Amino acid sequence: MQITDARPVGESERIHALDALRGIALLGILMVNMGTFKGLSTLEILPRAESLAQPADQNAFWFIQWLFTGKFYPIFAFLFGLGFALQIGRLAARALNPTGIMLRRLLILLLMGALHGLFIWTGDVLLIYALAGMILLLFRSFSPRAVLLWVLGLWGVQALCCLSCGGLAFWAAQFAGDSAAQSDFFTTYIEQGRQAYASGSYWEAQKFRFVEWLLMFVNAIFFAPNVLMMFLVGLYFGKLGVFERLGEYRRLMLWLAVIGLPIGLTANGLYATGLLSALRAKNEMLSYAWLSLGIIFGPVLSLGYIGAFGWLWTAVEGLQRALAPIAAAGRMALTNYLTQSVVCTLLFYGYGLGLHDRVGIAQGVLLTGVIWGVQVILSTLWLTRFQYGPMEWLWRSLTYGKRMPMRRSAEVV
Repeated sequence: MQITDARPVGESERIHALDALRGIALLGILMVNMGTFKGLSTLEILPRAESLAQPADQNAFWFIQWLFTGKFYPIFAFLFGLGFALQIGRLAARALNPTGIMLRRLLILLLMGALHGLFIWTGDVLLIYALAGMILLLFRSFSPRAVLLWVLGLWGVQALCCLSCGGLAFWAAQFAGDSAAQSDFFTTYIEQGRQAYASGSYWEAQKFRFVEWLLMFVNAIFFAPNVLMMFLVGLYFGKLGVFERLGEYRRLMLWLAVIGLPIGLTANGLYATGLLSALRAKNEMLSYAWLSLGIIFGPVLSLGYIGAFGWLWTAVEGLQRALAPIAAAGRMALTNYLTQSVVCTLLFYGYGLGLHDRVGIAQGVLLTGVIWGVQVILSTLWLTRFQYGPMEWLWRSLTYGKRMPMRRSAEVV
């Protein structure tokens, strides 16, 4: 079935600042996910104390927690919500009903996320994005002011819940003792999964992955309010037309940076320091208490990053040209995100190169930079000949019910 008159955005309609921000976010996502790829089981939220034995690994872990963890998936969520607003506006401008098209787009993303999580890597975020996106459809007619009030309300409720849970965990940590005595069944189950991933065949790993995916899906529901909140921030920016007229909103972006960076950097520095100390002391409950602080203030630093990027994009001469290769990676974000999972599972899992326990946290930082750098280069080369990345092309073709032109010479404008 074809959706007449509906089409994906053309080259002339793209907002290159969003592509560049998305390309930067790809680096942040991989930086955080690398620890889970190396740890093999996504059920392990916290790293093992032995992985923090070396000072270089401790410093790398602190650096990642301070600047990356919980900061870049909110940026991706923000970009998703902003893109949602732009797509709704463009469809409405063509006198098309956007609900059916957007719902179809989300259902396809949900299917991609389910396949990714079930057969490649259980740390998938696409499925939860698709589900939260369906809720976002309910907000498409809200005024910018109403959307902003929902953002503040969601953040406030989340902060209250996290502070309450964190306080309870901190209190329990005074009596819990050594975490080695806790959750024996769960620890044993995780260890079985680690062994299946580290040394098993694909099918041996897959048998564990089915169950792990179900457990991760239940766990992801608790992060849905955070994702929805950043979707709504993106929707708010889209309704205002901030990135379409970034020069007019330089002052807003500067204020986001001035407020978000100092508060976010300070709070997340405290979180990273406390978490590292708790992990070294092997106090699991105290570690979870510090995690609650990261959940609250991660999005604050994300907004600081977004504000700083938006201001610099218009203020620094030559920055747009310098970030063009990174913007190419951002245009292929779905392809690159899925490729990161394929490459890293083949590097660390037993049915690949089996590099489990051979790469430390500090080395993982370097490996992240190499993989991302290669993706930037390959994306730039790919887009010299083609309009879309392979997965972007598939997503668009399925959404619009027709085969989209792929080669740049056949570009739709």
